[in-house]
Amino acid sequence: MHDGLLKVLIVDDEHLVRNLLRHCLDWEEIGYQIVGEASNAHEALDLVEQLRPDVIFTDIYMPFMDGLEFGRIVFERHPYIKIIVLTGYEEFEYAKKSVKIGISDFLLKPINDDEIRKVLVNLKEKIEADRHQTAEYDRMKKQLEDNLPYLKERLLNKLIHNSYTYKDIKQQLEYFKIILNPSYVQIATIEPSWSETSNIPGEEEYLMLNMQCIELVTKYFRDDDFVTVFFDSNQNIIILNCEPDIDFSDCLEAIRTLLINKLKCQVSIGVGNTYDTVTRIKTSYKEACDALNYKIIAGKNQVINYNDISFSYSKAYNTMQNDNLDGLAFNIKAGLKKKASDYIEAAFSEENLSGNGININSIRVLASSIISVVLNVITELEIEIPVIFSDNQPFEQVFKIDTLPEMKKYLLKLTGATINTILSIQNKKVNQVIEDIKEYLHNNLSHPELSLSNTAKRFYMNASYLSRIFKQETGFTFVEYLTKIRMDKAIKLIKETNLKAYQVADEVGISNPHYFSICFKKWTGVSINDFKKANT
Repeated sequence: MHDGLLKVLIVDDEHLVRNLLRHCLDWEEIGYQIVGEASNAHEALDLVEQLRPDVIFTDIYMPFMDGLEFGRIVFERHPYIKIIVLTGYEEFEYAKKSVKIGISDFLLKPINDDEIRKVLVNLKEKIEADRHQTAEYDRMKKQLEDNLPYLKERLLNKLIHNSYTYKDIKQQLEYFKIILNPSYVQIATIEPSWSETSNIPGEEEYLMLNMQCIELVTKYFRDDDFVTVFFDSNQNIIILNCEPDIDFSDCLEAIRTLLINKLKCQVSIGVGNTYDTVTRIKTSYKEACDALNYKIIAGKNQVINYNDISFSYSKAYNTMQNDNLDGLAFNIKAGLKKKASDYIEAAFSEENLSGNGININSIRVLASSIISVVLNVITELEIEIPVIFSDNQPFEQVFKIDTLPEMKKYLLKLTGATINTILSIQNKKVNQVIEDIKEYLHNNLSHPELSLSNTAKRFYMNASYLSRIFKQETGFTFVEYLTKIRMDKAIKLIKETNLKAYQVADEVGISNPHYFSICFKKWTGVSINDFKKANT
């Protein structure tokens, strides 16, 4: 093959036509070379994958698959390939449909050498123009990709310095693949520094230390999609946490220890409060910075929480601030029984209450707050109050109890029973959802776009979550189940109807008859024709 020549594939079931095309002109003179021939569309599809031609000449009427269907499949796989349709006069109106699927041109039989030359010269100019445009686009795209880390960091810095709503920045977040939970945000800021006994480092050493630190922090959170790590304008490392189900405090302690031991440096970490809206990211960032500045008093190598330096509320009432109550509510809704129990144990420990002096009234106030959380959760989940509180008097028991151990025992039992009820209801909902999805798949089997991701969107679910519960409930992966019901229906149609193979393929949602044939043989162990023979 000659470099620089455009490759041509000829597809026609008539050998005479293929031969006429091959010898009708000097192909190399106008910048082309014929690289292959095929007598039908199936053979041609294999050659397309093998030869990757630039231009295809194809007849319309051919056995097994016509030229337009062949062209449609080629365009789906290789949209850059140009296709010229050859047609007789009586097929001309039918050939016009080819324009709608992107056919470059169509020529009337018998073949006119001058007309072919004219079409090929024009097509060559178009291909070269397209390639130039593609190359320019790729150059600009590469330039953009090279700058993506900087542009992503700039967006994140805008986020921590301004009050944006989730709607304002949703599109930008998706472009940069930043996953944000708009109802749970928290900021931590990390400032590494050299130990006081080290030689005074230069700017390059500081930059290298920061780069090593952010690499380790990023690696630590590599499996947490809802955690984003970046530099702020002061070159401090920022952690934007949008994952309520991780113990962020434990993570920060582990990171502090990791950086100190691995890099032999000092580390100060400031932590802002959690908030339930994106507009408060700015607030949490400011709090984290204020907490970081408190290292002057607390000393370095500390994780400093904003609450620890900003308020003088008593421990007991500080424990029950709204953010913490939200955390308890989340643990109950999520079925995290141990975390909910640990929360109550901590809130009602003698150590926590001793700052106020232990008295039954403070115990009852705290207990009432927790019962309010339980009521809010079951109301939100549409659970009837008597299901949890049999006497329908949620607060009555609180005022009958007069000792701390009894109150704690009651609340632990209450939250445990609430979590068990929620988990039971959720399991029933999962079973029903899977049944609804199976029904949806059966009812929409003929749709080629049927897939895990589309089905997940249809049922407002996360695709990976749907994949997991589908396998758990049915014993099949989503793809295995979809293939099974498609092949079951295909077998039924072949046995009970006279539909052709491509029609059966359409009925079961497989738009490519060739691919359908492969799937059928893989599933049944025999070809479609052999299966028909065996069942006639």
